[in-house]
Amino acid sequence: MPYTQIISKALALGALAFSAIATFWVKILDWAKDSLFPWIEKNLPTLIDLVQDAFTWVDAKVMVPTRQIVKRAWSSLRKHLLKMAVYFERQSPSEWIRRMTSWAIEVLNSAEPKVKKIEVVEEVNWDDLPQEVRKSWMKNNESSHELDITEVRDQQITEMSN
Repeated sequence: MPYTQIISKALALGALAFSAIATFWVKILDWAKDSLFPWIEKNLPTLIDLVQDAFTWVDAKVMVPTRQIVKRAWSSLRKHLLKMAVYFERQSPSEWIRRMTSWAIEVLNSAEPKVKKIEVVEEVNWDDLPQEVRKSWMKNNESSHELDITEVRDQQITEMSN
């Protein structure tokens, strides 16, 4: 596997993990305020200030700035990226393919911007299929599945703002 694919997959996994944490950060803070902090105050009162300061520091120095960077980066990317979709298709009992297609504007300031279609096709192991693809095949015998990545990311960015 070429190093560019390894790097892109690692970045995608990292982005997904951070996206999940960032999306739920406010809920994590609510849980900490409603459950964790009272428990610590009751059972380990000498640590309450330290724990609250740690959450405050992570919020101010990590989560808020990173969420702002992610929002700006996505906004900047969306000026060029019209759509990105991934299509999974079962080829045989043991073989699936993933077709990732992107439509992007190559030149923004041109009188006639060019839209470029970029497509990457690769075989995917069963274990590497997204859960929803495996689920739709097992429950509904669907041998193909499409995900609109731009729609999913737009929704995640919106949820981060709420």
